[in-house]
Parts: sequence; C-alpha cells; structure tokens
Amino acid sequence: MTKNAEKKARAMLSRLPLEQLIKEFDMTEDMPASFELSMVRGWIMDELEKRNPTAFDKWLDMDYPTNEALRELYLGDQALQTAETKQ
Repeated sequence: MTKNAEKKARAMLSRLPLEQLIKEFDMTEDMPASFELSMVRGWIMDELEKRNPTAFDKWLDMDYPTNEALRELYLGDQALQTAETKQ
C-alpha cells in the first residue's frame, strides 16, 4: 500500500463520527486475518486513541478487551441504550 493511500484512508477515518468508527472496527472482527486487515484495524485504533486516549488505555488494560467494552468506554450510556433497543 502506498503512503498516499494510507494517508487518504486515515483522513477518511478521521472524518467519521465516533459511533461509525466503532462500527467499522466491529465489522473487521469476523473478517479473515490478513496483513491488510491488521493495518486497517491499526488505523482505526490510532484514530480511537486520538479521540479519547484515556478510554483507549482503559480498554487496552483490560484482561480481555472486547468490542462491547470498547463501545461502552467510548459511547457510555449511548451504547447501553443501543444495546437495550436491540433486545
């Protein structure tokens, strides 16, 4: 991947609303592992860390950092309300 393509991808991620950024991260969870996928997940995590370093550090410090825990740390009550409406 070229540096220009990476720059464009990171710029696109930086423009996403937080909830959408987390959805993008969720979507990568069940994809087959590949070098490219690990790069994309890394870019998403970089963006999440920029937006809220404290929440990101708490998530990484967990014994098993799940996507649900990430969502709750970043979206708080909003994430809980969304989960309740899905039930």
